[in-house]
Amino acid sequence: MTDFFAALGMPVACELDRHQLDANYRQRQAEWHPDRYVSASEAVKLQALRHTSLLNDAYTTLKQPLRRAEHLLELKDSDAAGHSSRKLEPAFLLQQLEQREQLEHLARHRDAAALEVLRQLVDTQWLAQWSEFATEAARQDWCNARLALQKLQFLHKLQEEIRHLEE
Repeated sequence: MTDFFAALGMPVACELDRHQLDANYRQRQAEWHPDRYVSASEAVKLQALRHTSLLNDAYTTLKQPLRRAEHLLELKDSDAAGHSSRKLEPAFLLQQLEQREQLEHLARHRDAAALEVLRQLVDTQWLAQWSEFATEAARQDWCNARLALQKLQFLHKLQEEIRHLEE
């Protein structure tokens, strides 16, 4: 597996300095940009193109917290299959079901004010869950980090549905 953190010279961490990430990406892109290899051999041109593609993938992944968390777990959690027996708590799943039902109701009634309240609530839940993921990752408790990531994925999907409805 390719380590996107290493590809962009960033520490393997949940939280990244976005300005440093941007700067490292631009610097490495400038080094490997295919235009610099116009007169090089086909093999070197292909290598530059592959490296540029890798840098693009790394940057796209690391700049988005959810994708960064997924990548971090891919790198660190060597026993991902062993976690399949761990399930999300019924209370969390029930909360997700209730919030989706609320979203459907708001969509039918076009209640923009209530939709804004729901969006703020879900954003707050996402931030709290991100904090839990970061804590578990810092402790290197990959089993609990994976559960926190699953919750983040649920919340992210709900955030996307709310944003789509707001548009």
